[in-house]
Amino acid sequence: MIVTDWIHELSVSMFVDHHHSIGDNKPPTLLINGVGRFRVFNETTEPKYMKAATFNVDKGYKYRFRVINAEFLNCPIELSVDDHNITVIASDGYELEPITATSLVTYAGERYDFVLDANQDVNNYWIRFRGLMDCDERFTKAKQVAVLHYEGAPDVEPEGDPTWEELHNEGLQLNALNKGEEENETISVAEMRSLQGYDDSLKEIADYQFYVAYDFYAKNNSHFHRSPYYGYYQVPHKDNRLYTPQLNHISMKMPASPLLLDRPSPDNFCNMSSISEDCKEGYCECSHVLSVKKNAVVEIIIVDEGVTFDANHPFHLHGHNFRVVGMRRLANDTTIEEIKAFDEAGLLKRNLKNAPLKDTVTVPDGGYTVIRFKADNPGYWLFHCHIEFHVEIGMALVFKVGEHKDMVPVPPGFPQCGNYIPDHSMEATEKPKTDSQYISINHWWPVVLMNNNSTSSSSCLDSMSALVVLSFVWLLKLVIDT
Repeated sequence: MIVTDWIHELSVSMFVDHHHSIGDNKPPTLLINGVGRFRVFNETTEPKYMKAATFNVDKGYKYRFRVINAEFLNCPIELSVDDHNITVIASDGYELEPITATSLVTYAGERYDFVLDANQDVNNYWIRFRGLMDCDERFTKAKQVAVLHYEGAPDVEPEGDPTWEELHNEGLQLNALNKGEEENETISVAEMRSLQGYDDSLKEIADYQFYVAYDFYAKNNSHFHRSPYYGYYQVPHKDNRLYTPQLNHISMKMPASPLLLDRPSPDNFCNMSSISEDCKEGYCECSHVLSVKKNAVVEIIIVDEGVTFDANHPFHLHGHNFRVVGMRRLANDTTIEEIKAFDEAGLLKRNLKNAPLKDTVTVPDGGYTVIRFKADNPGYWLFHCHIEFHVEIGMALVFKVGEHKDMVPVPPGFPQCGNYIPDHSMEATEKPKTDSQYISINHWWPVVLMNNNSTSSSSCLDSMSALVVLSFVWLLKLVIDT
């Protein structure tokens, strides 16, 4: 089951409209395996009929399903099957002790395997998908259905067109929205148990511990707001002000060329230890990199400060899996200092025995999630929010695992790319043979730059001037030829 958020425009168009406050960032509905109805079922305007995705089963058999949340917006999905329980047995490719529940919530980037026992009467049953957060009753009520079809049942859909409110089935819920170990009616990821056995990532004391706090901040981000002309608080309508999502008050600025190829010195990076205290109030951006030694055990305490929105962010780590050793919601909002005090008081529980393995995990709003991984895969690995509109504007950082000598060498002649801003950007395929001939320019491309030095304003202007002049020459040549 592949679940996607469905919008009727290009995602980049939606991003631009939302960025300029002339559109929103909320999907109106969903697709299941590429199939679905666009409009709400019970509108007065009858939607065109589209057959729902159908999953065929034989009575008396058990079936393994894999649900893949392939969304890119903030729309967690609650999944349930009418008159059936589901037994979750794996997540993100790693086996779990089986847990039977009524419903399961998945977040962007997550994958879950569950077993369904086809032990009910031969009939057709709704598989219900209900959108949460930006898809809930406050916004679009995004939803979709599929059909569980028993062999021998009529080839018709179940009766009724369930509304968004009716898509919730009461009972035990796994991975519930903004819930942690403090809840009794739900089971969080941190309470699931791995079948993979013990490994070094579960040792008592990690080699590195990083607190990574995030939220949406009211800042004069120079990409959005420019004081005194268009500062954040100078925008008269609050809805038109753009918040800045950051990790530890840093916006990730991608380097001009891939880190794994360029392998720059640490002087080109920044993190909490090197930035100014002013970054808490002002806007700071850089190549945000945390360095760890090869084979070290790394603990990350991800803190959702929860001040600006009642939101939810799934985080994904490239290059490694991790153990989810703790998860809790403390209040509507919190701080790193409160989490540290909570830990020092012995209240921050860690499962260091059989914590589940994953590569994507959510963080409760106003709470924390604690993950552990063994840094045994040398390289530069992105750690980011899996909501595309957030990571695009800086909600990410990079883990540098090991030293450059530990990383796989760059193959000779390996294609390389650099800054898209051209320097010596034009190449002439023919040079003038006499004073009366013009240069014939057939193509251009950015020059490969394998250093991380920033381009000065003057050099940028020189490059742009050269581009304008050469463009004029090309147009003049075109006129003469015609």
